[in-house]
Formats: sequence, structure tokens, C-alpha cells
Amino acid sequence: MTTATTSSVKIVDGKLIMSLPEAQTPVVWQMDLEKAQAASFTVSEDKKEKNFKLIFKDQDGKTDEIAPFDEKQGAVDILMQTSSILQNAHGQIKPNSNTTTIITNDNNKKNDKVSAILALALVVVLITIWTMSATGPDRIGTGGVDPNSATSTSVFNNASSRESSGVAVSADDFLSNR
Repeated sequence: MTTATTSSVKIVDGKLIMSLPEAQTPVVWQMDLEKAQAASFTVSEDKKEKNFKLIFKDQDGKTDEIAPFDEKQGAVDILMQTSSILQNAHGQIKPNSNTTTIITNDNNKKNDKVSAILALALVVVLITIWTMSATGPDRIGTGGVDPNSATSTSVFNNASSRESSGVAVSADDFLSNR
């Protein structure tokens, strides 16, 4: 009993899998989809061996022969199937994890610097507010006059020398004693 087998191209668990039983040398070929981002597939004619080869080229220009075919159309059919599958691989081709880590680390370093500057500015503002509030009630309690200054001391000393402390004096009497 003979079963007809045909070539197929699929994506399974983040891998491109080519099953090529119709090639001169039947093969099952697989590749991580991460490698497909900067890669290409091509068909080239080998006149010496009189066949057409499906070839994978990586981003560095290195080539990997996937499978040789007797006829050009067989290799082109697999090439077009591969193109269709890769075009419809929505969200399955993942960026290189090393590149993502580097970008994330650079962003974290920038965010850490900004956070440190903002934290330092917040500390300075809080210390300023605390310092102003600690000295603020003394000024408010004396009507804005600093009791340690020379002018306010002389006013209080002159008033206390004319009048005894604790005795209420009307404003008119106080002003006439000046």
C-alpha cells in the first residue's frame, strides 16, 4: 500500500518546519522563527548536478541548502508556501531576546537617573517647607516683629520702664506718656 506524500510548510511552537518528501533527497528541515527576521530563502540552479536547490540565507550571508529538486517549479512551490506561511505568522516571530534585554536595560538606566533627580528635588522641597514652618510660628506670634531685633527691644523696654507690668493702660494714656 503506497501513501501519497506531499511537501508541506508549517509553523509549530515557534519553529518553521518544512517536510519535503518530493525533493531529490527527502528531508524534514526546521528553523527557529527568530532567525527568520533577517533571513531569506532562494532557489538556485546547480547546472553541474542538473537540479534546483532551495537555499536559506541568514543575516550574515551564510547559506544552508535545504533540499535539491529535479524541477525548478517544485522548489519555487515550496519557496512560495514558505513565503505565505511566514507572512501569516502573526505574533509568532519573536525579536531576539538579547536585543530586547539591552533596550530594556538602557531604558531602566534612564528611568533610574530621572527617579533619583526627582527624589532629591522632593527632599530639598520638604526640608525647605519644614524649615519655614519651624520658624514661621515665632513670627506670627509677635505680629511679624522679631523680639530679638534692636527696635522691638527698645519699644518693649521703654514701655515697661514707664508702666509696671501687668497693669492695663488705655491707648490714650500710653500715647500721652511717650
